[in-house]
Amino acid sequence: MWCNHQLGDLVEHAHALQTRATVWIVNPQDTASTARFKEKRAAPFTFLCDEDLNVINQYGIYHMQHEEHGHIPYPVTFLIKPDGTVAWQFLGLKPRDRPKVQDVLQALDAL
Repeated sequence: MWCNHQLGDLVEHAHALQTRATVWIVNPQDTASTARFKEKRAAPFTFLCDEDLNVINQYGIYHMQHEEHGHIPYPVTFLIKPDGTVAWQFLGLKPRDRPKVQDVLQALDAL
């Protein structure tokens, strides 16, 4: 999940991002929590709930930080081309690791 200041950066650059890409945020929480998170931050992006961690498990983007919590997803950002191939990715190693929006925009420019 994007933390407050990081999601704020995405929202601030929403127009620049959305004119070049479709932005989806996959949230490993339930629908109600995801809706509250989106509304509170006025995020204009599509949020997808992955409460059962199906997407996270499918892509193997989880690690075992604490056994009592089970799988915890790595923070990951993908740029996926229209043909479905991954053109660029950022894999964070800590819960708050996220790419800078400028890095995402540069990656989009390079496509």
